[in-house]
Amino acid sequence: MANILEEIGPEGKERYVQEMFNTIAGEYDLMNRVMTAGMLRFWHKAFLQVTGLRPGDHHLDVACGTGDLSRLTARQVGERGHVTGLDFSHEMLAVARKRVEGSPLGARIAWVQGNAMDLPFDDNTFDGASIGFALRNVSDIKKTLSEMARVVRPGSSVVSLEISKPQNPVWRALFFLYFYNIVPLIDRLVMRGRAGRVRPYTYLPHSLTRFPEQQELSEIFREAGLRDVRVIPLSGGMTCLHVGTKPQ
Repeated sequence: MANILEEIGPEGKERYVQEMFNTIAGEYDLMNRVMTAGMLRFWHKAFLQVTGLRPGDHHLDVACGTGDLSRLTARQVGERGHVTGLDFSHEMLAVARKRVEGSPLGARIAWVQGNAMDLPFDDNTFDGASIGFALRNVSDIKKTLSEMARVVRPGSSVVSLEISKPQNPVWRALFFLYFYNIVPLIDRLVMRGRAGRVRPYTYLPHSLTRFPEQQELSEIFREAGLRDVRVIPLSGGMTCLHVGTKPQ
């Protein structure tokens, strides 16, 4: 898989990732909960504490997938607020729409198919922007963060919730053992009998291999024009929140 990612390059990676998420959209939510052993709810709670959103705000959820963060922030902004969930996978968006069908949250969320590196919104449109477990999948992290910074209003937060590399050597070794050895076994169970080149749960560990370390990602936040960057490790650092503010 590592060789495949090197061969396909940034543009090929984008097509590969889009095909991958279209393929696994139906089981994505279940597999997330299985692989995170129930910790996802804790990470979501920590995420909500740093969004800075208030009732009536307009929030952007980039690479929203099946809409976990979109639904969480829709509750934060309340009935007078609004959330836009953007993703380039039409199958993931179809699941996201279905999950709020008939729910009061459905009226607060607009689903848009689009590219995280070329957001189809005007400057200074949103009161905050988030991206959850997707920065590893974009071809250009700085460009994605710069686009998020561009479309939020001055003083607003840009938040990333992402898998990370623990700093503690013991936690790091245990996490790598699980992530690089156990998670790929899921691929054999989930994708068994399916043809095609997409191997989502084999790709997943390798997506972290070249992903920036926590402090390196903080620097990319700053290069994207964000200030007061904070790093909040969760669960021993296996997941991490990065929060930056657009200058006034």
